[in-house]
Amino acid sequence: MFTILKLGVAASGLFCAGVLMVVLIRTFAFGQKPVYARPSGSSFAGVMYAFGWGMLPWEKESAAKHIWTYMGGILYHIGILVTMLFLATILLRISFPMIWLYLARILLAIGLFCGVALLIKRILKPHLRSLSSGDDYWANFLVDLFILLALISTYAEKALIPFLIIAIITFVYIPFGKLRHCAFFFYSRIIFGAYFGKRGVLPHPSRKT
Repeated sequence: MFTILKLGVAASGLFCAGVLMVVLIRTFAFGQKPVYARPSGSSFAGVMYAFGWGMLPWEKESAAKHIWTYMGGILYHIGILVTMLFLATILLRISFPMIWLYLARILLAIGLFCGVALLIKRILKPHLRSLSSGDDYWANFLVDLFILLALISTYAEKALIPFLIIAIITFVYIPFGKLRHCAFFFYSRIIFGAYFGKRGVLPHPSRKT
């Protein structure tokens, strides 16, 4: 059963990557509008800003006004990353020192706490509820469960079976729900930074000096 589930995780991971690649390629079918104005900046500088300084909370009005939510989101995604790394160690049979296991447990616990807190906030805040769909709740719940089972698996090997099952479900679901932003985030930031960098809007003129 364990071997079958590991193969299932690998297959679902390849399926996820393949579908995401198809979806990304299909976006090129929309074409690109010609730009007649001469470049007044650097696309490369714009992309560097988009993935660097532009990610800081004070560069985003919504993040600056909700700094604790922003920090919770960062910690949540760190927990997700640790979960994925832990999954990779299971699939590849990689062992690591106990100190790294202790650190992973801490990061997983913090990430889980932040994920649950963000879900509760979405449920309790009327304006967030009005903007939310079933996908928002399901995606958050699924990822929280994914992190929780990873955390439990670091203490009890019996939890690895449900952990791998949820991993398969997560990978299959990613391309069809909001979780596909794991790929489109980088794609959209590159387009955003390249276009506005070329137009000389990014980095902001005040940052260039």
